[in-house]
Amino acid sequence: MNNKTNQDSSKENQESRSFVQKVLNKFSRKKVDFFEMFVEGSGVSLEAARALKAAFQEERIDRESFQHIKDIEHKGDGHRHRSLKIIETAFITPIDQSDIMDVLEGIENVTDSINDIAIHLNIMGVEKRDDFMLRFVEVIVLACEKTHELMIAFKDFKKNPNNRINNLVIEINALEEEGDMIYSESMRHIFEDESDVLSIIKKKEIYQLLENTLDSCEDVADLVEKIMLQE
Repeated sequence: MNNKTNQDSSKENQESRSFVQKVLNKFSRKKVDFFEMFVEGSGVSLEAARALKAAFQEERIDRESFQHIKDIEHKGDGHRHRSLKIIETAFITPIDQSDIMDVLEGIENVTDSINDIAIHLNIMGVEKRDDFMLRFVEVIVLACEKTHELMIAFKDFKKNPNNRINNLVIEINALEEEGDMIYSESMRHIFEDESDVLSIIKKKEIYQLLENTLDSCEDVADLVEKIMLQE
């Protein structure tokens, strides 16, 4: 009986020491800059957007850029996975843990959306871009630039005046609305002026993916705005 009691006591002590060590490890870790995760992730999205724009510089799309965009997307995916592991084990976070995860996922969605454009251009064999596609891509680059600026401002949101963040959110929303206008124009154009059914199907799909990318940027801006209202 005494042996069993001693064994149980020893097990409890080991579990207690293990728990204490885990807590101490969390406190002893170097301070994690969670907001820098956002800055780095949005930087990857911007890199992907600029790579897409480079592919669209000439009327004939540079298909070799597709692999570069895929490599950038892999980099963004790796950054998200590493960041989520850190967040899951974090003892204290500057804002709600679920909010951090949502922003990271939102940023990764932007990068994924850009990669989806490249994938579908390749799958559907779209050789040439039109003026609508180029206009879309130019707005996407601007939206990604503003999203990156937003993450930099968000990093120091306690020092930055709220109107700086609010202005960036408004600018991103305005760019998304510009994308809606381009989408409406492009759809009207293909149904009024295009006669080749296959071309209509391809362009409709690409226009939708381009518009989705701007929606993803707006989603990130809306998340930041929601978090700011909670603080």
